[in-house]
Amino acid sequence: MTDDRFSRNEGLFGNDGQRRIGGTVVAIVGYGGLGSIVGMLLAYLGVVRFRIIEFDVVERSNLNRLVGATPADVGAAKASIAVRAIRAIQPDAEVSVVLAAFAAEDAKAAIADADVIFGCVDHDQARVEILAWAAGRSVPYIDAATDVIPKEDGTTIYGGRIVVTTGDGCPLCLDVLDQEELAVARMTPDQRAAHARIYGIDVDALEVSGPSVVSINGVVASIAVTEFMVLVTGLRTPTRSLTYRADRGGVVVDRTTPTPGCVYCAQYS
Repeated sequence: MTDDRFSRNEGLFGNDGQRRIGGTVVAIVGYGGLGSIVGMLLAYLGVVRFRIIEFDVVERSNLNRLVGATPADVGAAKASIAVRAIRAIQPDAEVSVVLAAFAAEDAKAAIADADVIFGCVDHDQARVEILAWAAGRSVPYIDAATDVIPKEDGTTIYGGRIVVTTGDGCPLCLDVLDQEELAVARMTPDQRAAHARIYGIDVDALEVSGPSVVSINGVVASIAVTEFMVLVTGLRTPTRSLTYRADRGGVVVDRTTPTPGCVYCAQYS
Protein backbone atom coordinates (compact mmCIF):
# COMPACT_ATOMS: atom_id res chain seq x y z
CA MET A 1 0.00 0.00 0.00
CA THR A 2 1.36 3.40 -0.99
CA ASP A 3 1.97 5.85 1.87
CA ASP A 4 0.14 8.99 0.79
CA ARG A 5 0.81 11.02 3.95
CA PHE A 6 2.67 13.76 2.08
CA SER A 7 0.87 13.49 -1.26
CA ARG A 8 -0.67 16.94 -0.88
CA ASN A 9 2.78 18.42 -0.21
CA GLU A 10 4.16 16.61 -3.25
CA GLY A 11 1.44 18.15 -5.34
CA LEU A 12 3.27 21.45 -4.89
CA PHE A 13 6.97 20.59 -4.75
CA GLY A 14 7.17 16.94 -5.82
CA ASN A 15 8.63 13.79 -4.34
CA ASP A 16 12.18 15.13 -4.57
CA GLY A 17 11.19 18.23 -2.60
CA GLN A 18 9.59 16.09 0.07
CA ARG A 19 12.69 13.93 0.23
CA ARG A 20 14.85 17.01 0.76
CA ILE A 21 12.63 18.18 3.61
CA GLY A 22 12.77 14.76 5.25
CA GLY A 23 16.57 14.75 5.01
CA THR A 24 17.11 18.21 6.49
CA VAL A 25 18.41 18.58 10.04
CA VAL A 26 16.73 21.60 11.60
CA ALA A 27 17.84 23.42 14.75
CA ILE A 28 15.36 25.58 16.64
CA VAL A 29 16.91 27.95 19.16
CA GLY A 30 14.16 29.05 21.52
CA TYR A 31 11.06 26.91 21.99
CA GLY A 32 8.54 29.48 23.18
CA GLY A 33 5.62 31.20 21.52
CA LEU A 34 7.28 31.23 18.09
CA GLY A 35 9.48 28.17 18.35
CA SER A 36 6.66 25.88 19.44
CA ILE A 37 4.64 26.73 16.33
CA VAL A 38 7.68 26.50 14.07
CA GLY A 39 8.46 23.04 15.45
CA MET A 40 4.97 21.67 14.89
CA LEU A 41 4.67 23.15 11.40
CA LEU A 42 8.02 21.66 10.42
CA ALA A 43 6.90 18.26 11.70
CA TYR A 44 3.70 18.46 9.66
CA LEU A 45 5.77 19.51 6.65
CA GLY A 46 7.85 16.35 6.97
CA VAL A 47 10.97 17.30 8.94
CA VAL A 48 12.03 14.39 11.17
CA ARG A 49 15.44 15.47 12.49
CA PHE A 50 15.28 18.22 15.10
CA ARG A 51 17.78 19.91 17.40
CA ILE A 52 16.06 21.98 20.12
CA ILE A 53 17.94 24.51 22.26
CA GLU A 54 15.84 25.83 25.16
CA PHE A 55 16.80 26.38 28.80
CA ASP A 56 13.53 27.71 30.23
CA VAL A 57 10.59 26.09 32.00
CA VAL A 58 6.88 26.54 31.40
CA GLU A 59 5.27 29.32 33.44
CA ARG A 60 1.56 29.98 33.69
CA SER A 61 1.99 33.17 31.66
CA ASN A 62 3.32 31.03 28.78
CA LEU A 63 0.03 29.18 28.39
CA ASN A 64 -1.43 31.87 26.11
CA ARG A 65 1.08 31.04 23.36
CA LEU A 66 3.25 27.96 24.01
CA VAL A 67 1.47 25.67 21.58
CA GLY A 68 1.32 22.10 22.82
CA ALA A 69 1.57 23.05 26.51
CA THR A 70 -1.26 22.56 29.01
CA PRO A 71 -1.79 23.83 32.56
CA ALA A 72 -0.40 20.52 33.82
CA ASP A 73 2.95 21.40 32.20
CA VAL A 74 3.67 24.43 34.40
CA GLY A 75 7.15 23.92 35.84
CA ALA A 76 8.19 21.43 33.15
CA ALA A 77 11.04 22.11 30.73
CA LYS A 78 9.82 23.78 27.54
CA ALA A 79 12.06 21.37 25.63
CA SER A 80 9.98 18.47 26.94
CA ILE A 81 6.94 20.06 25.29
CA ALA A 82 8.91 20.10 22.04
CA VAL A 83 9.66 16.38 22.21
CA ARG A 84 6.06 15.48 23.03
CA ALA A 85 4.48 17.75 20.42
CA ILE A 86 6.82 16.84 17.57
CA ARG A 87 6.63 13.11 18.22
CA ALA A 88 2.85 13.28 18.42
CA ILE A 89 3.01 14.39 14.77
CA GLN A 90 6.08 12.37 13.72
CA PRO A 91 6.36 9.35 16.06
CA ASP A 92 9.74 8.33 14.67
CA ALA A 93 11.23 11.83 14.74
CA GLU A 94 14.77 12.27 16.03
CA VAL A 95 14.46 15.10 18.56
CA SER A 96 17.63 16.08 20.43
CA VAL A 97 17.32 18.72 23.14
CA VAL A 98 19.81 20.80 25.13
CA LEU A 99 18.58 22.53 28.28
CA ALA A 100 20.90 25.53 27.98
CA ALA A 101 21.20 28.97 26.45
CA PHE A 102 22.75 29.15 23.00
CA ALA A 103 25.94 30.64 24.44
CA ALA A 104 26.72 27.31 26.13
CA GLU A 105 29.23 25.10 24.36
CA ASP A 106 26.89 22.11 24.76
CA ALA A 107 24.27 23.94 22.72
CA LYS A 108 26.63 24.72 19.87
CA ALA A 109 27.95 21.16 19.82
CA ALA A 110 24.41 19.79 19.66
CA ILE A 111 23.62 21.62 16.43
CA ALA A 112 26.90 20.91 14.66
CA ASP A 113 25.06 18.86 12.03
CA ALA A 114 22.22 21.35 11.45
CA ASP A 115 21.41 22.20 7.83
CA VAL A 116 19.12 25.13 8.72
CA ILE A 117 18.79 27.11 11.95
CA PHE A 118 15.66 28.90 13.19
CA GLY A 119 16.19 31.64 15.75
CA CYS A 120 13.07 32.18 17.87
CA VAL A 121 14.63 34.08 20.77
CA ASP A 122 13.57 37.16 22.70
CA HIS A 123 16.75 39.22 22.74
CA ASP A 124 18.96 40.63 20.02
CA GLN A 125 22.26 39.71 21.65
CA ALA A 126 21.26 36.05 21.33
CA ARG A 127 20.34 36.68 17.68
CA VAL A 128 23.84 37.99 16.97
CA GLU A 129 25.38 34.95 18.67
CA ILE A 130 23.29 32.57 16.55
CA LEU A 131 24.01 34.59 13.40
CA ALA A 132 27.77 34.51 14.05
CA TRP A 133 27.71 30.74 14.55
CA ALA A 134 25.59 30.09 11.45
CA ALA A 135 27.63 32.43 9.25
CA GLY A 136 30.87 30.82 10.33
CA ARG A 137 29.55 27.55 8.91
CA SER A 138 27.54 28.95 5.99
CA VAL A 139 24.35 27.47 7.47
CA PRO A 140 21.12 29.24 6.41
CA TYR A 141 19.68 31.13 9.38
CA ILE A 142 15.98 32.04 9.59
CA ASP A 143 15.38 34.64 12.28
CA ALA A 144 11.82 35.24 13.46
CA ALA A 145 10.57 37.88 15.87
CA THR A 146 7.36 39.56 16.98
CA ASP A 147 7.01 42.97 18.54
CA VAL A 148 4.53 45.43 20.01
CA ILE A 149 5.57 49.10 19.78
CA PRO A 150 3.45 51.85 21.40
CA LYS A 151 3.69 55.19 19.58
CA GLU A 152 3.56 58.69 20.99
CA ASP A 153 0.25 59.38 19.24
CA GLY A 154 -1.44 56.63 21.24
CA THR A 155 -1.53 54.03 18.47
CA THR A 156 0.36 50.73 18.58
CA ILE A 157 2.40 48.91 15.95
CA TYR A 158 2.20 45.14 16.34
CA GLY A 159 3.28 42.24 14.18
CA GLY A 160 6.60 40.61 13.41
CA ARG A 161 9.35 39.99 10.91
CA ILE A 162 11.40 37.25 9.31
CA VAL A 163 14.95 37.54 7.99
CA VAL A 164 16.47 34.71 5.95
CA THR A 165 20.27 34.82 6.00
CA THR A 166 22.04 33.00 3.19
CA GLY A 167 24.75 35.55 2.35
CA ASP A 168 22.76 38.46 0.92
CA GLY A 169 21.57 40.35 3.98
CA CYS A 170 21.22 39.41 7.65
CA PRO A 171 19.51 40.82 10.76
CA LEU A 172 22.57 42.94 11.53
CA CYS A 173 23.31 44.50 8.13
CA LEU A 174 19.60 45.00 7.38
CA ASP A 175 19.46 47.05 10.60
CA VAL A 176 16.52 45.23 12.19
CA LEU A 177 18.23 44.77 15.56
CA ASP A 178 18.03 47.13 18.53
CA GLN A 179 21.48 48.69 18.67
CA GLU A 180 20.93 50.14 22.15
CA GLU A 181 19.94 46.73 23.49
CA LEU A 182 23.06 45.22 21.93
CA ALA A 183 25.25 47.92 23.45
CA VAL A 184 23.77 47.48 26.94
CA ALA A 185 24.03 43.69 26.69
CA ARG A 186 27.78 43.97 26.14
CA MET A 187 28.35 46.16 29.22
CA THR A 188 29.70 44.90 32.52
CA PRO A 189 27.25 44.97 35.45
CA ASP A 190 28.85 48.20 36.72
CA GLN A 191 28.60 49.81 33.30
CA ARG A 192 24.96 48.81 33.01
CA ALA A 193 24.22 50.30 36.43
CA ALA A 194 25.93 53.56 35.43
CA HIS A 195 24.04 53.61 32.14
CA ALA A 196 20.78 53.18 34.05
CA ARG A 197 21.60 56.10 36.36
CA ILE A 198 22.42 58.38 33.46
CA TYR A 199 19.69 57.42 31.00
CA GLY A 200 16.99 56.08 33.31
CA ILE A 201 17.05 52.62 31.69
CA ASP A 202 16.08 49.73 33.97
CA VAL A 203 19.13 47.47 34.34
CA ASP A 204 16.79 44.48 34.20
CA ALA A 205 15.15 45.61 30.96
CA LEU A 206 17.06 43.04 28.91
CA GLU A 207 15.38 40.24 30.85
CA VAL A 208 11.82 41.46 30.29
CA SER A 209 9.73 40.27 27.35
CA GLY A 210 6.92 42.34 25.92
CA PRO A 211 3.38 41.42 24.91
CA SER A 212 2.95 38.27 22.85
CA VAL A 213 -0.21 36.86 21.26
CA VAL A 214 -0.53 33.39 19.77
CA SER A 215 -2.28 34.42 16.55
CA ILE A 216 0.45 36.92 15.66
CA ASN A 217 3.10 34.34 16.51
CA GLY A 218 1.27 31.87 14.28
CA VAL A 219 1.41 34.15 11.25
CA VAL A 220 5.11 34.93 11.71
CA ALA A 221 5.99 31.26 12.32
CA SER A 222 4.02 30.20 9.23
CA ILE A 223 5.83 32.71 7.04
CA ALA A 224 9.19 31.57 8.44
CA VAL A 225 8.41 27.90 7.75
CA THR A 226 7.18 28.75 4.26
CA GLU A 227 10.51 30.43 3.51
CA PHE A 228 12.22 27.29 4.81
CA MET A 229 10.04 25.20 2.49
CA VAL A 230 10.94 27.15 -0.63
CA LEU A 231 14.62 27.22 0.34
CA VAL A 232 14.89 23.47 0.86
CA THR A 233 12.68 22.34 -2.04
CA GLY A 234 14.00 24.90 -4.52
CA LEU A 235 10.54 26.26 -5.33
CA ARG A 236 12.01 29.76 -5.36
CA THR A 237 14.70 31.85 -3.73
CA PRO A 238 13.59 32.71 -0.19
CA THR A 239 12.65 36.32 0.43
CA ARG A 240 15.41 38.06 2.35
CA SER A 241 13.22 40.05 4.75
CA LEU A 242 9.46 40.10 5.34
CA THR A 243 7.47 42.21 7.78
CA TYR A 244 4.01 41.30 9.06
CA ARG A 245 2.07 44.41 10.10
CA ALA A 246 -0.84 42.94 12.02
CA ASP A 247 -1.99 46.45 12.87
CA ARG A 248 -2.41 47.10 9.15
CA GLY A 249 -3.45 43.60 8.13
CA GLY A 250 -0.68 42.83 5.64
CA VAL A 251 2.74 41.41 4.86
CA VAL A 252 5.33 43.52 3.07
CA VAL A 253 8.71 42.75 1.55
CA ASP A 254 11.47 44.80 3.17
CA ARG A 255 13.47 46.38 0.36
CA THR A 256 16.28 47.62 2.61
CA THR A 257 19.66 47.30 0.93
CA PRO A 258 22.12 45.29 3.04
CA THR A 259 25.08 47.23 4.38
CA PRO A 260 28.08 46.56 2.11
CA GLY A 261 30.95 44.59 3.57
CA CYS A 262 28.90 42.74 6.21
CA VAL A 263 31.31 40.40 8.02
CA TYR A 264 28.60 37.79 8.53
CA CYS A 265 27.18 37.73 5.01
CA ALA A 266 30.71 37.55 3.58
CA GLN A 267 31.24 34.18 5.24
CA TYR A 268 28.55 32.48 3.17
CA SER A 269 29.84 30.81 0.04
